Amino acid sequence: MDPSQLIESLTALIGADKVSGEGSDIQEHSIDKWLVGHPPDAVVFAETAEDVIAVMKFSHEEGIPVTTRGSGVGYVGGAVPVRGGIVLSVARMNSIKEINIEDGVAVVGPGLITGTLQDAVRELGWFYPPDPASLRECSIGGNVATNAGGPRCLKYGVTRNYVLGLEVVLADGTVARLGGRCHKNKTGFDLIGMFVGSEGLLGVVTEVTCRLIPYPPARAMVSATFESFADAALAVQAVLGAGFLPAALEIADKFTLSAARDHVGSEMIPQGEAFLLVELDG
Repeated sequence: MDPSQLIESLTALIGADKVSGEGSDIQEHSIDKWLVGHPPDAVVFAETAEDVIAVMKFSHEEGIPVTTRGSGVGYVGGAVPVRGGIVLSVARMNSIKEINIEDGVAVVGPGLITGTLQDAVRELGWFYPPDPASLRECSIGGNVATNAGGPRCLKYGVTRNYVLGLEVVLADGTVARLGGRCHKNKTGFDLIGMFVGSEGLLGVVTEVTCRLIPYPPARAMVSATFESFADAALAVQAVLGAGFLPAALEIADKFTLSAARDHVGSEMIPQGEAFLLVELDG
């Protein structure tokens, strides 16, 4: 099917306002933050699970490749449509459907920005810990697809530890509901574990039920500079050996510090050959 026919068919299927073949949209959705791109034939901006179901059924019947896209801020080409076809963007599916403190869950769309969820539950005294470096740009759906972590994974774990339930549309348009709202569920196959980190290869996530925990009442940061990277690494061992589990712990080496000084100025970056940053909470 040529691109014009594809766009015409998709427009008839879900509406013209959700389908684009415009050059700017094609270009934007041909890349993420990776260095190499490939143009799709059409871009679909899904707004509901029904849109996703319709597109997946159609593409399955016609044998058209589909690449799911969240915010497109990954660095490994996961959202690049290397076989052309359809880019299925879930960026418009960005609602917070429910925050239920009694159950300790939030039910959200896959296009919701991670930092937005963190801010919303923080106002209620609760916490969604996964903190990818791009949390102000990346989406929950993208986090699920990549099993995103972040500095706090040292103490709190990664995205898989905070996904209780998923609604997923499979390649043929079938809808699967996995898990639920229960924080402890040991029965059956771990299908959520199979989908989290699957890079969109097994289906399109259309809803996520996230586990929340109470927000830690106290938080502090400690930093130190060292004459060598080895000394900083020994300090890490000493911290953990003393029985402390920081919320986050990061080391910057000589190369990283030099690059930072070049970027923001030497007066903003501590002297030394290594820098250790420790975040504590509780």
